[in-house]
Amino acid sequence: MRIVIVEDEAAIREGMVKLLHQINPQYEVVGKANDGQSGYELIRSVRPDLIIVDIRMPDMNGLAMIRKLQEEQIRCKVLVISAYSEFEYAREAIELGIINYLLKPLKIAELKRALEKVDEEIRRDQHKEYGFSLENIFMGCINGQLEPDEYFHEQTRGKYGFTVQEPAELFMVWLGKGYEQQKELAKELLEHVADHTVKFAANIRELKSWDMLLMILYRQHAGESQYAYFSKSVVPMLCDNLKKPLVCVWRRMDHLLDASRVIPEMKKELEWNLCFPDRALICKRVIQKQQIVPIKYPLELEDRAKKALREKNWEDLVSCYERLYDHLVHENHLPSQIKESLIRFNWSLVTSQKDKKEESELGIQKILQRIASADTWNQIETDMSEFMTFLDYSEPKTEEPSVSELIQRAKVLIRKYYNQGITLEETARKLFVSEEYLSAQFKKETGSTFTETVRKYRIEKVKELLVETHLKMNQISELAGYSDPKYMSRVFKEEVGMLPTEYRKEIQ
Repeated sequence: MRIVIVEDEAAIREGMVKLLHQINPQYEVVGKANDGQSGYELIRSVRPDLIIVDIRMPDMNGLAMIRKLQEEQIRCKVLVISAYSEFEYAREAIELGIINYLLKPLKIAELKRALEKVDEEIRRDQHKEYGFSLENIFMGCINGQLEPDEYFHEQTRGKYGFTVQEPAELFMVWLGKGYEQQKELAKELLEHVADHTVKFAANIRELKSWDMLLMILYRQHAGESQYAYFSKSVVPMLCDNLKKPLVCVWRRMDHLLDASRVIPEMKKELEWNLCFPDRALICKRVIQKQQIVPIKYPLELEDRAKKALREKNWEDLVSCYERLYDHLVHENHLPSQIKESLIRFNWSLVTSQKDKKEESELGIQKILQRIASADTWNQIETDMSEFMTFLDYSEPKTEEPSVSELIQRAKVLIRKYYNQGITLEETARKLFVSEEYLSAQFKKETGSTFTETVRKYRIEKVKELLVETHLKMNQISELAGYSDPKYMSRVFKEEVGMLPTEYRKEIQ
């Protein structure tokens, strides 16, 4: 406790310093003054926790000094020590809020009790002040541990211009597995949004256990909602600057104090990302307007997929999944129904296989459990890619052992669709992996990019048609997947070193 002593008698002043140290060595006397005016100036400078002051002093008495300090909003605890017990002094002290009033000569026990009482008051006030920090107000709302009373509302309204009883809005940014890598950039972008508006105040919290950031919008103009602004401007901006996975959820609350109840609900609403378009802002109000229809895919699709699996017809199996996905995404379904349908379809394939190893079944069950709790198609695609490795659908291996089954399947698709303009995006979708992952693995395992491999197959087809047919260049171009014969000739020369017509003459 930091203490200033204001006393006109030097002996009492110095004796008080020694006595305070004896009572508690942690009491720190940060200043001494011999009259009210110099005491006033000292207190303004050092801002102590406690003022020990006499009443009758030259220039300015102790009570006048306290009154002047209070007028300037300089509030410290006060312990009055006086040789006078007049009622008028006591009354004035009470008016100033001074409840600690001791008479000279001092009794050490009384002084000790008074100091301990002041010390307790200071600790209690500091605790209250800590509770009124923005940090604790918002954390208390989030974790549900805040129990405000009228005094709390009065203090927050006076200090920050709002109360937890007022409406607020929440903007949740889920970053999934990329949370640690992207949270700082995401937070910086959200802070930029908050810094460049006067329509609301914002507080940004990190919810690490859920891999998300939470932006609390409060003190809004006349209760105006910011949903449209965030949907049209903020979400696209985040999508342009952050990598997937990225899902944004919105909710308006009648009271900021409801945050502890609302946030878990928003977490559950993440799965609606499966039903909303990319770059959408998921909102309960919009969800409630959805016209939900039950999922109905033809049961013969399961039979066809089982047959394709038995016959190791990978292309037909992929076609079955494409049809299933069409049924899942082209109408409004509950996210839980989408995942349940996919799990049921997968499990029907698993049960159709014979001689399944126990460890395979355990692995598949874990994958299906992850699908059941997935919130994004990115998560589902990752799980589906792993699921496919458990199915015995592979064609006889003709590739070198170092090439993974994923790249073998990709090459099968290239051989089949190279002349139809197949893209990396389409191939990745058919293989249930991301474009980035397929591209990286293709280059790593084959030494060539996906595009280079497609071009190679096209050139080989051109060579074949040049040698074995008498077709014209525009016909050969079309059969090899080129829309422009001139472009085909240019690519052919880059790869072979001569034009197609020169190659035909040389071979023949």
